[in-house]
Amino acid sequence: MMTADKPVEETNFSITMDDLARKLISGTYEEFSKNTLQVFIKNYEDKTKIERICNSQLREQIWEKLFEYLSKSEYASMHLNCLAALRILSRDKTDLDKIVTAEMVTLLLRLAELDCQKNEQQILSTNVSVESAKVLCNLLYHSFKVRELVIEKNCLENLINRINKYTVNSSHEMKLFDIKMLFIITALNTSTRNTVKELNGDFCLLNILDELLEQHKSNVSMSFSIKNDDVMLICDILKVLFNLYIHSEDSVIEEQEKNKKLTTCLYKFLYNKNWSKYKDLVSNVINLLTTIPLKNYIQMMQSNENNENNIVYQNTDVTTVSVVLEFLDQKLNYTENLLENLSPVVTVLIRLVKTDKSVRKYVRLQVLPPLKDVMKRPEEGTSLKAKLCKLLTSPITKLRDIVAEFLFILCKENVSRMVKYTGYGNAAGMFANKGLLGRNQEKISYSESEDSDTEEYLKYKEQINPVTGCYEKIKPNLLEGMTDEQKEYEALQLVNLVDQLTRGGVVRPCRIGDDGKPKPIEHVLELQDELQKQQYRRESDSD
Repeated sequence: MMTADKPVEETNFSITMDDLARKLISGTYEEFSKNTLQVFIKNYEDKTKIERICNSQLREQIWEKLFEYLSKSEYASMHLNCLAALRILSRDKTDLDKIVTAEMVTLLLRLAELDCQKNEQQILSTNVSVESAKVLCNLLYHSFKVRELVIEKNCLENLINRINKYTVNSSHEMKLFDIKMLFIITALNTSTRNTVKELNGDFCLLNILDELLEQHKSNVSMSFSIKNDDVMLICDILKVLFNLYIHSEDSVIEEQEKNKKLTTCLYKFLYNKNWSKYKDLVSNVINLLTTIPLKNYIQMMQSNENNENNIVYQNTDVTTVSVVLEFLDQKLNYTENLLENLSPVVTVLIRLVKTDKSVRKYVRLQVLPPLKDVMKRPEEGTSLKAKLCKLLTSPITKLRDIVAEFLFILCKENVSRMVKYTGYGNAAGMFANKGLLGRNQEKISYSESEDSDTEEYLKYKEQINPVTGCYEKIKPNLLEGMTDEQKEYEALQLVNLVDQLTRGGVVRPCRIGDDGKPKPIEHVLELQDELQKQQYRRESDSD
């Protein structure tokens, strides 16, 4: 979540800030305006590691002093610096709910041109109004009380009205911090989401996206000239729309039209390389795609552009799908926050491959191409398949399950094909969850098989270990040369060892239940009964 400033990190030098705060409070107006305030701002303006005022009484006094000057028009020349100091102080959330009063919030809204008196007229942003918006962003992020006060004072309606009046000449900074305020409010107060939609705030934001796309579209093909500032603004708009649509309904015509319009915008951002080269933008587009109804995904494959750079597979434009796959490949290199980084993009790919069979076939060729190298385990290497197979045994269960679901769909939900491409060991967890262990699989409705075995696979097929999913040399039979008595002795030793581990709670042997899921056994001898059942099932299948 973003605020007007970078997050606070504490340091051990609290005396300096306390001393400066005392000077700000005790000095004359001339000392305050010409020296102390400038020193305070200069010292802390660009620091991410700022110290906090330790004395709680001093903390309250400096806020009161700064607002005293802000409230009087005769000190207008100092308002910008007072707001800059407040922006620095508002990075620290300590006691903000206690310090900030309703009068302070009202004054900030007035200086930010978000009060009711200025609601009806076109507002030209000033440095003071922008700086006030920055302070409000920090306060909204850190203070529950401020969020409640801002909502009470009709700020949402005024904010959306102003956003709706944006023109090409409107200040970029004002746009950016207006959208940030809207993002923070809708992220931290979920009850405001419906209010924003009732005020047509989402429609207003969609219009801004449309306008930005048109502004940067030249008269030739799909070539855009893009400003970084506009990319930042678009990313923040997409974040707000994510908050608004994450739990939205698609049952009414108005919502359906908005979803179509939104999907069209998202398609354009992914389709054109001038946009899709911005990875933050692609990330936000993908996050928002997770909220779009499945039926709208077909729009992601419909191209109206005659572009020689299009990627077409079986008469289907898969340019946007290719961008999503490339993004997935990059995200798979991350080592931290794996669920947050991978869950949205894998979810979008699952939806895409469910939408169109040509898309599924194209994605399967990119992720699970025909097997050629059977000497390595499926999880070894740097290919998309290898990176995804590694996650099938991840301790992060939500991530493991969603990746397994994606690969299973690419395998047309066929157990044998899943084992072929990933190895039974990697896929066993998913089979257990789905009840697919040791039972005949129900036929799933998919198109005729497009899978064909390569010469390399056929050559080594009989030596491929289905558990590891790779070729293994024939190993010597450890029981060879043993008498029947010796074999029986070793078998009993194994049974005893398993029984000891079971009683000690180290392992929990299971049998396969009638529902195809593992069921814990009470005694190790139950495994013998299970072997007889499996043998009977094999004989029945062969008949």
